[in-house]
Amino acid sequence: MEQSQRRTEVMAGLRERIIGLVAHRLDDRGVLQLAMASAMREPDDLVGMLFPAHVGRMALKHKDRLALTHTEWCELFGGTAGPLRDIGLSDVVQSAEFQPCSLAIGTAMRTTVGEDQQSRVWARPWCQALCYVGVHFEDPHQSIAAVIGQVVKADLRRLEELHARIDDDGYATMLMSKVVIALAASITSDR
Repeated sequence: MEQSQRRTEVMAGLRERIIGLVAHRLDDRGVLQLAMASAMREPDDLVGMLFPAHVGRMALKHKDRLALTHTEWCELFGGTAGPLRDIGLSDVVQSAEFQPCSLAIGTAMRTTVGEDQQSRVWARPWCQALCYVGVHFEDPHQSIAAVIGQVVKADLRRLEELHARIDDDGYATMLMSKVVIALAASITSDR
């Protein structure tokens, strides 16, 4: 019950902040999608794919204020939080399109996911999807640690290399949009 109450409070704060800045009516899923997309290092294409052009322009103008904060990330998706439902999340994570991304993150965190507790968490589609999103945030170590637990120090360099590779190569906008949509649907009650 406590986790649910904290999520409700975080979502209320997000809703108020985001709707006040974009001047457009969004449901909770849209609010969460916009907050996650704005927290990406390169949000432009993702915001453009998820939202109408007028919303996207306004959002990108205020992306720093719209972005999901680390505290909000932890409350909504942190280690003790779990999905309320699976509305396509498992399908996205098990898709051929997602598997190379999951493999790259798992390889970068091979020591961490080799640990007993973290390996059980990593095996969940929820965790893999969150790590995929987290590795695209400004501070991937902090975002991933919030989801999987302690990241083993030996993996930090490999995560930094993965982070740099993503910066150089970009990311698959369509895949990221599927993951963000599924994650938002997994914890909101909008229909």
